[in-house]
Amino acid sequence: MATKAKVKPKASKKASSRSSARAKSIVLKAKPAKASARNGSRNTSKAAAKTSARGSSKPVSRMESRRTQAVNASPLDRTRSRHFANAVQAYEAAIKLMHSEQFEKAIRCFEDLIAEHTDEPEIQERAKVLLHACEKKLHEKDRTVLRSADDHYNVGIAELNRRELDSAIQHLEHALKLTPKGDHVLYALATANALKGSRDQAIHHLKQAIHYRAENRFLAARDSDFESLQDDPEFRQLVTPAEK
Repeated sequence: MATKAKVKPKASKKASSRSSARAKSIVLKAKPAKASARNGSRNTSKAAAKTSARGSSKPVSRMESRRTQAVNASPLDRTRSRHFANAVQAYEAAIKLMHSEQFEKAIRCFEDLIAEHTDEPEIQERAKVLLHACEKKLHEKDRTVLRSADDHYNVGIAELNRRELDSAIQHLEHALKLTPKGDHVLYALATANALKGSRDQAIHHLKQAIHYRAENRFLAARDSDFESLQDDPEFRQLVTPAEK
């Protein structure tokens, strides 16, 4: 009898332990279910946010921007854009003249730009600044003292290269007064007059240039500045070497 009483408590302990183990296993299994439920709710909320974002107004905003552009692109704006393009083109042309030191022409271009494009204040302000800079450069150039024949010759050649023929001839004539036998000055005068269309003056100076230096004959024969005289009999005789 005593032994039987001892066995019963052991069975009850095992049963209780088994029940507690089952309870623990149930609790352990229940935890992942809760976590998955939470993850599911988070995923569904993220998916809903993504779908709402995808279904948001990206295409609508593009269409709205196109509509606003179509509304804003009025005929007046198109006219202004054409005027602006013309103003920019005139501005760039004036700057090119300024960089090539053709200050008088650049000044005229800037003045025309300021007068014609009053509806472009920014371009006008820049043009006015560069206009004053050209005027300053022109005054500095006028104040430069040219004393020697080389001074006048160098300025004359620079003007000749810019095709400022009247100014080039004026400086070259000053140089010739200081060096009457300067064949390089005479040759430059011949080319300037040929480009200007003054045939007699060109032939006259070329004769003298060849007289003081025979090599000028060969230079003139290949010089494109004398293109206007290529068919002239007197010019052809000058540049053709004499037969021995």
